Formats: sequence, structure tokens, C-alpha cells
Amino acid sequence: MMSIDQDQLPPNKESSCPDDKGDSIAVGEISSSFTAATQLDKGDTVNKGQDQGTSENHGLKSNDKDTPDPVAAEESTSSSSEALDKPNDSTNMKRQLDSPMDEDNPSKRSKPQGETPEPAPKPAPETPSAIMNGSSAVSKPEAAASADSPSEQMEVEERSKSAPTSADEANPSPPPSEQSDAMDVDETKSSSADDEDNDAGAAANAQSDDDLDFTFDLIDPALAGVMKLEDMIIPKVEPLDRLTFRDLAELEAALQIGDHYNYGEDDGWKGDWAGNLDLFRKEVVVNKNYLNTQASAKPIRIDYCDWVASNARNKNDLRGLELLFRYVYHMKGTPAMAKKILAYALQRPAQSSEERLDIIIKAATRMNYDPIVLKQDGWTIQKTDNPEGPLGGAIYIGRRVMWQKHEAVVVAYIPDETYGGLWKGVFLEDLDTFDMEPGELQMGLKKLENKTRQKPTRINAQSGSTRFAATAKFTVPGIENGIILAKPTNRASKGIMWPARVRNVVEGKLTADGKVRRNSSKNQIHVIFLAPFWNAQDASVSKMSNATDPYSVGPLFEYDTIEVSEYNIQEYTHNSISIEQLETGFKFLGLPKGVFARYLDSHRLAVSLKAYSLKHMSKNRDSEDQLLASASLTESHILSVKAPIFPDVVLMLPFDYILSKLTHPSELAASSLGNDEDTQEPVIDIDAIVHSLSPPECFGKTSQEPRNSSCLTPEALPSSPDPNFTPAKSAKRALQLASEENNGDTDAVWSINRFASDFLVGLFQRESVDDYSVEGVGQLGTLITNLVAKLRQTCSAYPGYGMHKKVIELKKMLCQCLLIKGHGEDCIEYSSIPHGVSKVTIITEWRKACERIYKRAVSKLSFTGVGNGVTSVITDSRCNGHITQLGSFERPVRLPAAIKGAKRAGAGRDPNVLLLTEVEDNYYNMAENVVIPKAHKKTYIKRLKTKIQSIPPDQKGVPLTDDSDGEGGDDTMGSRGSYAAAVVGIGASLKAVDMVVTGKCVNVFCAIRPPGHHAGLELRPMQAVSNGFCLFNAAACAAIYATTPLSQGGLGLRRVCVIDFDVHHGNGTQDILCSTYDPRYLYVSIHAGGAHINGFEDEGSEDESFRHLLGGRKTEGIFPGRCGDTSPHKGVLNIPLGQKVTASAIGSALVSQVTPRVEEFSPDLIILSAGFDAHENDPLGMGGLSAADFGSVTEVACQMAYKTCSGRILSVLEGGYGIPCCRPRNDLFLPTTSEERLLDLGEDLPSNMDDEVHYTLRQKLDKCHEEGFLECVQSHVQSFVKCNIRK
Repeated sequence: MMSIDQDQLPPNKESSCPDDKGDSIAVGEISSSFTAATQLDKGDTVNKGQDQGTSENHGLKSNDKDTPDPVAAEESTSSSSEALDKPNDSTNMKRQLDSPMDEDNPSKRSKPQGETPEPAPKPAPETPSAIMNGSSAVSKPEAAASADSPSEQMEVEERSKSAPTSADEANPSPPPSEQSDAMDVDETKSSSADDEDNDAGAAANAQSDDDLDFTFDLIDPALAGVMKLEDMIIPKVEPLDRLTFRDLAELEAALQIGDHYNYGEDDGWKGDWAGNLDLFRKEVVVNKNYLNTQASAKPIRIDYCDWVASNARNKNDLRGLELLFRYVYHMKGTPAMAKKILAYALQRPAQSSEERLDIIIKAATRMNYDPIVLKQDGWTIQKTDNPEGPLGGAIYIGRRVMWQKHEAVVVAYIPDETYGGLWKGVFLEDLDTFDMEPGELQMGLKKLENKTRQKPTRINAQSGSTRFAATAKFTVPGIENGIILAKPTNRASKGIMWPARVRNVVEGKLTADGKVRRNSSKNQIHVIFLAPFWNAQDASVSKMSNATDPYSVGPLFEYDTIEVSEYNIQEYTHNSISIEQLETGFKFLGLPKGVFARYLDSHRLAVSLKAYSLKHMSKNRDSEDQLLASASLTESHILSVKAPIFPDVVLMLPFDYILSKLTHPSELAASSLGNDEDTQEPVIDIDAIVHSLSPPECFGKTSQEPRNSSCLTPEALPSSPDPNFTPAKSAKRALQLASEENNGDTDAVWSINRFASDFLVGLFQRESVDDYSVEGVGQLGTLITNLVAKLRQTCSAYPGYGMHKKVIELKKMLCQCLLIKGHGEDCIEYSSIPHGVSKVTIITEWRKACERIYKRAVSKLSFTGVGNGVTSVITDSRCNGHITQLGSFERPVRLPAAIKGAKRAGAGRDPNVLLLTEVEDNYYNMAENVVIPKAHKKTYIKRLKTKIQSIPPDQKGVPLTDDSDGEGGDDTMGSRGSYAAAVVGIGASLKAVDMVVTGKCVNVFCAIRPPGHHAGLELRPMQAVSNGFCLFNAAACAAIYATTPLSQGGLGLRRVCVIDFDVHHGNGTQDILCSTYDPRYLYVSIHAGGAHINGFEDEGSEDESFRHLLGGRKTEGIFPGRCGDTSPHKGVLNIPLGQKVTASAIGSALVSQVTPRVEEFSPDLIILSAGFDAHENDPLGMGGLSAADFGSVTEVACQMAYKTCSGRILSVLEGGYGIPCCRPRNDLFLPTTSEERLLDLGEDLPSNMDDEVHYTLRQKLDKCHEEGFLECVQSHVQSFVKCNIRK
């Protein structure tokens, strides 16, 4: 027998494992901890001829003749049971074998083949060090462990076998020769049904070769060539030994699974043999004992197989992998061919431990695609000529598919009760396998078909496998500064993106022995997470004495290795510490409030390291091709090559102490919404700290020489003045200004310096007029001075005006302010700018100055119900005339529910929260005759109007947007009143724009229906399959009206931003405003979807297989299709968030992507397409947001509005369908099961409004009684009210 001889391994000794701090960790304690387990099976092994899976005692056959009674064994070893972690009772030893399928690994969804034996009660050491060390892990009973040499150990072992324990005296074990004979008999003849699996394993030598010959012709030729099936014949091998109780305990301790590490139902073992075999890739912590005593230490995690290999001293010293293979070998359901491969991997000759490890890894990989293994595991590997059932079955075997952007082939099929069927695919490049559901298979076939239509992409030979070619060039902006947002692999992190520092390739990867080696994968990078909150559970003591919350006690830095992909890595956009912005972003993470202190510290560290790298570290000037070549040579990813190498002195600074001296979040002032000046915290100056460590600063003296900043690159030179150049430079200055303003109408209060920054005033007051062209920058000082004088004059005369006169004067003043703002931008754009001054900076400061005058005007000229501090809700009863069909999500009761939610937020009750229930005729006429024709083509308007006018008055639920073939109207139904409802909704949005821009209120919510963001220039825009409930686009019409010149009846604004947070992409809004780039508009959409859901590429394809109706099956994609997966130009920012919109995803998108883009665009008005169908209880089922999350989204939008346009913002209602039934059902043929729950809308529900809902939809809507659409609207309006004070 060529298997590894346990008796020849070295005796047990003390071993140590250096951790990352250079200390040693004792690992020999595992031997003593196994004393009780050793007493249970002293010299006793599992008979090889028995099936491990039939035992209830952790794989041992329950036979009094062969196995000691567990209860008796427990009684006989009561003195040693204290060494175990918990009592060793018979119940624990007789655990059931029906382990569930592995739900944590979706790629292993194969049909379970038998049951997994679960291990016996055992001690569980904190580290696998002793297991993987060639001494302690393989030691026999104590008598044998004391031998001086392997030969003496074998002699002692033989003596120990001849001396049976008390449990063995009654049933002595046969000698080895007799065991072997018994094994041979069992291999050739089956004595019972329980031994069939072992018989198959014993006969594998004869059977598998015949199967292999039979299989050659069944495999796809291309795959057969890659797999080299002709080399798969395996010679005869000896069966592997069963695991003893002690072996099983050792294996669990090494893998860190079982009861000691998992207290729930899932103990770490998998439900099938393939899942357990894959545990050799499991990550294990190798310094857990040390972590319990040293809170500042970092956990070291490496793959189990790497850990085994790192402790191996010779080719037969891979004990940990041998145990795992033996365990899988004797599992019930393990195919005979898989057993043969397992045995051959351990018995095949090898010259070194590295060669042995390579053989083992290749064997584990092979068993995933080996045709004999698949056949014996129940898979069909032979292609059929005819479809099998509705799914096709084995007819797809041999077909090529595209999976994760890489080509693969289908090699097997198996029926499945859950999915109907599963198909196994194999990547042609590296033979990795994956399973596909029916929908995934069809998508993979379609992707390959689409790819074949295109010109093939040539892959650089240096890039290696094409599986990694897609991410080989992946990068994120700012990686040269070393800071990114990354998703930790630690499950306790809840998958939240967290600030991290990327380690350069020369820093390498930390190994268990404290050494450094280069990346093990070209598709991975090594990072250091900054101030993680999830590692607090690994620390028993506080990291610093003044820690005030439990999340700040863990180590300040954590090492991790992550896969490179857009889902795991994002750009780190912060350049400063904005408390408001961080508080807002934190709300979406779903973390306890106590984590915010750690969250703030992580950003403090990230911003300081980023600033240091930007200002004081030289950048890599190599070209992209040179960087790729370097990555190829070092077998690493380009991100690791681009990352900077921070000096050791920087990385070793006492950051714990520094952070402990900063202001704790609990001491920070509350966020101040309504202020355009952000609350900034100074950035930690790392360079100054490092500089202070050198003479003469370290002696307490001040250096006369300036600090060296010669590494400051041209790109890092500031393009704007000091960020504190705003009029209120400090708290002291702010108090002084407030005191001056309280003194009344003084010259100081109306000085131009109160509105324009010193930087801008300095440009106005330049002595030489020759530096400016005609109507250039020099003229702006006169404009702004006259505007301030006009405002001062109006404020003096304002108390004597009547209410109507006040409203007119307010509108004139504000409109004039915005017109001068736009005129000034044009002047700066075409002016001669002084050398060394940024034109962008001048424009930014000019906009701020005009907006400060605007806010002063609103503050001075407001009165009760008008101006500052006022929020309005606009609606109209004519919107109820749009009546859809029975079963539609877009029900008429949506409008009464929205009004009810607004009233709960104070609308109509609070004098500063107005409820306006009528749209005036002038707005209706303007909408119908002026604005709608600018947004939609006349043919579309005429066709829709004619269609609606032809509907009989008593008919409802008629398709409105179907084409000449009758297609496209399935989800957009209406009635005779639909046209007026749609037009009045547009009128409401125009009225809202007027009220916000002219200062009547700060923000407005338009409660209207039908929705509109899917309505485009013409029918079914951007190749959508329908209009998605929409007729006319209110958000787009409002934007067009706001930007229309005054001479044409508009308001003359320069820029408008539309932010759409409906769960669907607003294809109609993008089609109207941004079909081509228009500098007046920025469209932002955060929605469900993505290329991995709707299909890749082929944006111009006529194929509609990925487009479907709202609420259609998920495997068909998400409405309206691919148009929202990419951003065509800089006027569009589409952010698809996957199959489901979550709070953390939308929060991250708002903070890291939307806010910077909107602030850069600097709109004069923000319009929200407010859809609430991403709520967790919405019947569409594509969202995971709560009502409070929608309030947070609204607050973020208001903050953006305050920073850019003095808080001017409005919203129009789009989707959201989670309204419980409001009328009793009249489906008399269905039985009444319980008391029917109805939503009471009171007087807001018209008496003549029906609410007929199908029984199935009614059941879905019942959970909306807890929280649904109404609460979302309430939270949205409450956030508007909270943010309606301009400061």
C-alpha cells in the first residue's frame, strides 16, 4: 500500500508559529487536549469494509462486535472528559447524518448524493498549527508518542495494539493481517445493502476503465482535448483507511468546523461529498489563541491547503489533506471513481511536498468534471437527440455558453426538484466548473449567440487565461494614492464597502510564519482595512483605554485578500472629512449607531493617508502597457503595481493614540442642514507628525526651514484657493457676522464682502482694467454690488407692501438674482482670466456669491406661509380620472394614499406645510399647449389623445400605448379621464417649479398620477416593450419649463438635475432630456438592473429577449431593459444596483457617485422622480428599502440642493404600489378565511372609487399594513419639512 504511513511520521513535539508581530504562538497544546478523544478509540480503527455513511456514531458502524459502546466509553473515561470543551454524552455522539445542502456556496448546487457523517464530540484547539505540524497532529496514543524514532514508535505501537483497553477486551480488534483479509473479502463480495458503496469503491479499478472508454465519444471534442481524457486512466490503488474518532476530531480542529466553531445547525460540514472536498480551500485563522490575549494583533487567515503545505517537511507530511481525503472517501454517496482519484492522489509517487500538493489540488479539480465521477454521481453525460420535458434536459450537453463573460461548455445534466434541472458547465480555459439553472442556461446560450455576431476580441498573450482578461486591466480612479473602498471577506462585515489601503506588490502577501510572498492570484489584491468594526468580537480587551463603544476595541488594521471586480472594489471619493456627508452615508449601511465612531475613524485614516500620498509621494509615471507588463512579470494585478509604497515610519505611527485625541462623534455638533458651507474637520497632517519626530522638532525647537514637499506633482497643485476662503472663515468670524446682522440695517451687513469671498472680491478690485476684456470679470463686481443695493432697498420698503405686492417683489428679486448669476457665468467663460487663476474656481465662487444673495433675499422677504421654512404638497382630484384595469399594480387608490401620507407629515395642518388641491387653468393650458409638445413628439400626443377620446365614458382598463399590431399596451391601461389626468399632472409639476424658483416655498412634493418617467419622445422609448404605466413625463416637462428662456415663457435657468430613485430606470426621461448630450441637463438614475441581468453589449440589437413588462420574470431581465445599464455621455449617470435595491447599495451610490457628480454639475434646480417601488414590501419584490431609507435618500438630495442651489428642490410621484386593499372584496366564489384587513384612508378616499384587487395580489399587499407606500410618502414629505430652512 502506497498511502502515507502515519506510524512513520515524526513524534509529537512542541511547535510554534510566529505571528505578524514577530511573537511565537505555542501550538503543542493540542496533543493534551485530545486525551479524552484518544481514550475513546485507543488503537481502534474503523473497519475498512464498512460504509461510514451508515453509522450513527460519526461514521462508525453501530455493531457491538466491532465498535465500543459510546456510553460505556464515556463512563470509562469520565476522568478525562474534562479535557473536552463540552460534556461527551451519548446524544452528542449520535448526531443525525442528514446535513442540509450547502446554501453558502451557490456554485455547488449539485444534487445531494447521500448523507454526511458528522463528527464526534471533541476538543477544539484555537489554531490548526498542531494538526498541520508533522509531529503533534499524527501522534498515536501516548505510549507511541514517547518513542525516540519512527522505528521505535512503530514497535511501541504494535505493543499498544496487543494491549486492549477495557472496552476492547470483550471485543478485541483483529490483527492487521486479518483486517486486511476481511477487507479483501468485502471488496470482492457484498454481504449487505450497507456495503454496496464500498463494493463499488473496491471494484472501481475494473469498472471505471470501462466507463471511461464508453465516455470518450460523449464529451465535446474541444473539451476532451483540453481535459486530455486519454491520460485519465488510473492504475489500481489501495483503499484508504477510515478515520478514527481522534482522526475526525483532529480534522475538525484543523478545519475549524464542528460544534466548537459553529453553534447553530450548520456546523461547517457540507451535505454532499463534493462540498466537503471543497473544504481544502477553506480559510483558517492560524493565530486565534494569540488574538485572545493581544487585542492589537491581526488575525492571519490563509487557505487550509496552503497552511498544510507550509508546515510540511517532506513529501508524505500532508496529514491535514490526507485526513480530509479519507473522510470524503468513506462518505456515503461518494462515487467509486472519485474514491479512486482520491486514493491515487495520496498514493501516486511524488518527489517533494510541493509535487504532492500539486497532485492533490489537480485531483480535487478533476473530480468536478471527470465524466466517470459525474456519471456515477447521477448526472447524465450523454447528449440526447430529442428534448426531455419542457426544459430540454440532456439535449444541451455539448453546447457552448457564455458564463461570467467567458466561454464554457455544458458537460452534464441532472433533474432537480427545486429548479427542474441543473446543467454543469466547464470553463474551457482552466476547467473550473459551475452549475446552471434553466434560466441561467438560456441566458448563457443567448450571450454566446450575441457574441458570435460581433468581431472577436484579441487577447494579449501575456494576460494568460482569458477568464482573468476581463479584470486584468480593471482599475479605479485614485488607486495611485493607495486608498479604495473594498468589500471584506469577513462575514461579520455584512458585505459593506469599507475604506482600505492597497498593498503594493513588493509588500507581498503575509503568510502564517510572518514571511512575505507575492500574490498567489492575478485576480486578487491584498489590502489593509482601516479601523474595521467587525473585528471587535475577536478582541477580549480594549485597544485603547478610553474606548467608549464596543466596536472600537478591535485591532485598528486588518489584513485581507479580495477578488478584483467592480462589485468588490470602488473608488474612494473623499478628500476631506465632512461630518454631514459621513452621517448621511452611514444611515444607509444598516449598522448600529455605535459603529459610527469606528466609521468616522476609518475615514479619518483614509483621508489622511490619501492626502499624504497626494502631496508627499512621487507617482509611478510608467505607461499603462508598462504597468501591465510589470503585473505580468510579478504575477499580480495591476492595482497592486499602481498602489504606492508608504514609508515604514508612516505605517508605524501611533494612530490609535492620535485618533483617541480627536473629537468623539458624540461631542460633535448636530448637522446643520440648509447651509451651503460644509462642516469640515481638519485632516490629520501625517507629514507634520513625521517631521516632528526629527531634529530640531523632536527637541522641542521649531525648524526655520520649510518642510520638503518637492514630491508635489503638477496634478496635485491646488486649482482653487484655501477651502476656508468663504465669508465665514471661522466660528469666531461667524459670531461676529451674526452680531453685526442683529444690529440692523448697517453698511457692514450689506457689504459685498458678506456675499463674495475675499478671493472673488480681490479679482473685482484689481487696479488694471486692461487685464479684462469687455464685459469680463471686471464688470461682475458692479453687477453684484448693484444687486445687493437693490435687495437692501427692497427690504427697507417691504414692510409697507400688501401681501400680493410682497409676493411679486419676492419673485422679481429672486428671478433677477438667478438671471445675473447666469449672465456672470457667461462673462467669466469668455473673459481673459489672470495668469495662475483657475476659471473653474472663479465660476464656482461667483455661483456661491449669487446664491448667498438669493438666500438673503428669501430670508428677509419671507412671511408666514411664503418663503423660507415652507413646504408644499400639490395634487388635483382630476388625477383620479385615470382608471386602470383589475389586477394592475397602478391602482387609483395610490393618489388618496399619497395624500394621506402627506397629511401625516403635516400637510394641511401645519401653516408652513401647505396642501394645494387644485392646479390652475393657466398651468393646465401651459402644459397642454406649450411644454408637452416640447417633451413629446406631436404624433405621439395626437395618437394618445385620439385613443383616449374614443373610449366610452363607462369603460375602463383600455390599452393606451399599444401599436398598430396591438403590442405594447399590456401594462398601460386607462379610461376616458386619463388624458386630463396626465395633463393636470404636468401642470402640477410646472406650478411646483414656479413656487420653488420664485421663493414661495423651499421644496414641493407633487402627488400626481399616472406616473411618467417611462414616457419618452415617442411610444415605447429606447426599445422598451411598453410604456410602463406612463403617459406624459412630468419630471422632463418640469426641467424643460425651468430652462426655457423668459422670453419664451420659461424661467431661464441654466442647469437642471433630475435624480430618479424609482426601482426602474427612467428611460423616458433620459430619452427626452439626454438622448444626446445637452449641457443644461444632468440625469441620474439609481435603479435595479445591470448588464449581468439584462445581458451584455449589443445595445443596438433588435433582440427583445431581455426586455419584459413590469413585474415580469426575473430571468428575462428588468424593465425597461439594457438602456439603464450604461451611461452614454457625461450628461447621464446610470447606476444599476443588481437584482434588488438595498439600503447599503443606494447609500454608497448616493455618497460616492451621485453627490460628487451633482456638485460638479452645480444645478440651479433639482427634480426628484420619486418612486417608492424599491420598498421591501412592494409587490414588485425588487427592493429592500424601508420608509426611513426613503427619508434618508430625500435628505441627501436636499443636502445636494443646499450646496448647489440654495435648497431649490421638488419631487414628482412615480412608482410605488404597496397599498393594502381599501375596499371589501366582492369575489364571492372565494371562501372567506379570516377577518379582512382594509386600509382606512378616511375622507381622502373618494366615495365613488373602487379598489378591485385579485386575490393573489391582495395576499401580497397584506404585509403593507405594517409598512408600505403610505409610510414611504410620509417619510419623504417629513424629510422635505425637516430640510426647508435656508441658513
